[in-house]
Amino acid sequence: MTPTDPRPDADAPRQTPVHDPEILHDAPTYGDGRHGDDARGRHAAQSVRFIHFRQVGFGPGNADGCLAPAITFGLFLGCLFSLGLLAAIGFVVFWCIGAVLGALLQVRRTLNRQPTNPWYWRIANWLVCLLLVYWLAGGKLL
Repeated sequence: MTPTDPRPDADAPRQTPVHDPEILHDAPTYGDGRHGDDARGRHAAQSVRFIHFRQVGFGPGNADGCLAPAITFGLFLGCLFSLGLLAAIGFVVFWCIGAVLGALLQVRRTLNRQPTNPWYWRIANWLVCLLLVYWLAGGKLL
């Protein structure tokens, strides 16, 4: 709709396309002739009977949903088997502190309308946590 187009009539039903409707149950129709044959009743009956949903699947989009937690868990297991249980717990504690700081930084950058890429912070967080745990564990592997 361009700014020169007149505004649509408020009483006219909106023309929204329905791509994949799913009928949940036979809802009573309000505009089927028993209560008058008005357009609003039919439109209300249609909106009651159908649910519009968006399907999320594979393809373009956010495909790295579980990659960062999987890497973090792998680094935790690496610390656990090579440096011991206390070092692995220390890695998780340091990683949590870094993750909270990274989330706050990303919120601040988003509110300032600056582009954000969380991977720079995640990689730096993993490296700093590993180096800190390695240093605190005495600098030696088991």
